[in-house]
Amino acid sequence: MKPKHNKTPRIHFTRIDGTPLIEPDLSLEWEVGGVFAPAVIHENGVWKMLYRAYGKDMISRLGYAESSDGIKWQKDKIPRVLPDNTNIEHSGIEDPRIVNIDGRYLVTYTAFTLKIRYVRTRIRILETTDFHNFKRITPSFRNHWRKNDKDGVLFPKKIDGLYCMLHRLEPNIQFSSSRDLRRWSRHTTVLCPSNHRWESLKIGAGAPPIKTPIGWLIFYHGVSDTGKYSMGAAILCSHAPTKVLYRLPFPLLSPDTEYEEDGVVPNVVFGTSVIELVSDYCLYYGACDRVIAAALINKSTLLKTLLQHPVGK
Repeated sequence: MKPKHNKTPRIHFTRIDGTPLIEPDLSLEWEVGGVFAPAVIHENGVWKMLYRAYGKDMISRLGYAESSDGIKWQKDKIPRVLPDNTNIEHSGIEDPRIVNIDGRYLVTYTAFTLKIRYVRTRIRILETTDFHNFKRITPSFRNHWRKNDKDGVLFPKKIDGLYCMLHRLEPNIQFSSSRDLRRWSRHTTVLCPSNHRWESLKIGAGAPPIKTPIGWLIFYHGVSDTGKYSMGAAILCSHAPTKVLYRLPFPLLSPDTEYEEDGVVPNVVFGTSVIELVSDYCLYYGACDRVIAAALINKSTLLKTLLQHPVGK
């Protein structure tokens, strides 16, 4: 008997130019350690980015950049958002993601505190209309507010009148909802690590979900037992986003270039934004906690491939 072969095409992201788009400016102490975790939004012909910058003082801040084509970026020389010097953000602000809901930009990020006896990570939200003035919102997650939480990603629109969020209580991706962005409930585990080695240790939400004809498309990161970070994809039900309909068993992007394999933290691709173009999805990601890069994947091919991998069948 001949062995059965999987005829599903092993699709993947194609890197833009095969080089980083943004590298740290070594003359700027606040980003000399690395630039990564880009939060990108594209509106009215302008691409806007908030990104995590790691300083010489080992503190993370948020920088700002703009582009007219999504490839060549002009960075500000000073950070756009600083830690607020509370115990919540004592050691920095990390890994932003951005959506526009009802004319307001909402930026989820991780507040980080490192002290001698403990490490604390907590999700917070920035609200802005101009990327200059920011209002902080501190979500309260009922039943687990004392637990370390991160990788908060808002859905780009309300569902049944509620704000919805994916976030990570290690090692799983959770779903929560809220009426006011402050009090969050309905904590449901959506995705867990699988027995596929590339995502066997833990997983976390990546870019904000994208509405498609077959459901909410989510790109997420999976971590292997060796600590390698890759990017995968799944589809959540449009009206019941705690239900996973399709999930790829293989990664769409894994470390495979020098800047993805050798850096501050080796073997990491960490996607935090996806922009929908005419025919492609454009993923913006940090590589090795040092540089920012981008990659493309065909929309139609990806969705057709996802349909070949229903969950539970």
